[in-house]
Amino acid sequence: MTSPLSLLLWLRCSVLATGFLVFAPDSGTRPESVQFKAELARSLRTVSPRFLSVALDASLLRQKGLDLLRSQKLITLAKALSPGYLRFGGTGADFIVFEQNDRPFSSHENSCMSPKTQDDCLSLLPLKLENMLVHKWRMQAPHLLKNEFNKDLQNITITGESLDILYTFAHCSGLHLIFGLNALLRKDHEWDSSNAQKLLQYCASKQYNMSWELGNEPNSFRHKVGIKVPGTQLGKDFQQLYSLLHTFRTFNHTKLYGPDIGQPRRRRIVTMLKGFLQTGGDVLDAVTWHHYYVNGRNATPEEFLSPKVLDSLVCRIKQILKVVAKTVPGKKVWLGETSSAYGGGAPDLSNTFIAGFMWLDKLGLSAKMGIDVVIRQVLVGAAYYQLVDWSLDPLPDYWLSLIYKQLVGTKVLNVSTADSDKGNEGTLRVYMHCTNPTSEIYRKGAVTMFALNLSTQDKEIGLFDPFNNIIQFLLQPGDIEEGLHSQSVKLNGQLLKMVDHKTLPVIKGEALPAGHPIIVPAHTYAFYVVQDANAPACL
Repeated sequence: MTSPLSLLLWLRCSVLATGFLVFAPDSGTRPESVQFKAELARSLRTVSPRFLSVALDASLLRQKGLDLLRSQKLITLAKALSPGYLRFGGTGADFIVFEQNDRPFSSHENSCMSPKTQDDCLSLLPLKLENMLVHKWRMQAPHLLKNEFNKDLQNITITGESLDILYTFAHCSGLHLIFGLNALLRKDHEWDSSNAQKLLQYCASKQYNMSWELGNEPNSFRHKVGIKVPGTQLGKDFQQLYSLLHTFRTFNHTKLYGPDIGQPRRRRIVTMLKGFLQTGGDVLDAVTWHHYYVNGRNATPEEFLSPKVLDSLVCRIKQILKVVAKTVPGKKVWLGETSSAYGGGAPDLSNTFIAGFMWLDKLGLSAKMGIDVVIRQVLVGAAYYQLVDWSLDPLPDYWLSLIYKQLVGTKVLNVSTADSDKGNEGTLRVYMHCTNPTSEIYRKGAVTMFALNLSTQDKEIGLFDPFNNIIQFLLQPGDIEEGLHSQSVKLNGQLLKMVDHKTLPVIKGEALPAGHPIIVPAHTYAFYVVQDANAPACL
């Protein structure tokens, strides 16, 4: 006979034959209260205004997907995430070869080639043509993704026209382009910069305001193509690129980032990073590294909700910060590429509501520990960890990112738990920043708290200094049947969706009644703007 407790647990978080976790509302039992203490007198640190940024994988060139960047709908979505960086890199970047073409972006295609102002960024594609391109992409994307797993390591050609499309998209979206140059073009063990020089010459002739990287995950070069590049040599290659950039007046003040090394799981990766920073660290504007929690091919729903998995990021960040502090003290550190699961993401996980737990916690932990910028892999592409799906419709992590951008400011505050979550360690995770000062809605001194509840029970956030005048932004799965695997999301009970190709919905909070407890329902995440916090750090 099934016990009431067993039945309750089955209803709360059942696993279907497909492996899906089903979201279920709380049973009405009294939420467990977890006490937190917030320090409002001074901030821990300040992160970049472009802290949450996005990436495009260079494999878009191989997948013939660059025309998507001329979509008004995609520009609308990208622009809402500005200010930010747009990184064009990934594994494919180390196979890009530039070939200048004679055919410019034609005027009859409604392009905004070499735009000078935002007024030049009108619709890049007629709606009919845009719909046709999106339909074609939706049909091709699953096949392209399958091919990408076959490790096609052939060279990819990028033309002047492709660079125009890429730069125009970044500019029209209000994002700053970072372009990854091919580090595998080598001669006598040194980087062969001749092709990069041609590409730089083209971009300089267009006066493109952009920044640069060289190589992607150099620790894996030997595995990919049988070439071993020591860290010290890669540092010298960066010195060479730095000198080359400064032969162009356009790039006298350009930025250089690297080495985009993989996460330090092995000692040799740390050794490589040390050697690189010793010979090339002085020319960098920020040190970049990559992080993923799990393998997309065998990831499980339980891993996406595991405090232990989320906490694994702490050790990785500490390792990187320690190496940087010893070799190039004072350099900013970025997560130059990151998402939930490597290998293109995990199907039915990385592109659903459940992925938001990893994403929001990564944003909170990274800012709190001293990461200056976090670049999300990817905005759009033939993958499962994208923010925008194959129909160019926003996925849950996009809406999460949009709300984060609107509410969370750059000043990081310290909030810590005062007890041990009563045997369910780390399932309620809370972070706090000064509220985004660009918003004119909220008072000076307001703070934004964001929280995620990994458990199957509702949780109450108890604060030593109780707040009033709190605006809640509660995110829950948009499809109750799909539950945590929903590809839509509700904000305070209302389904989020675009109004049209040029218009996003207004993000509205819901005022909590005075004295009402802050309840984070099971398996949800939320933002809370405390308007009367009067935090000295935020005034």
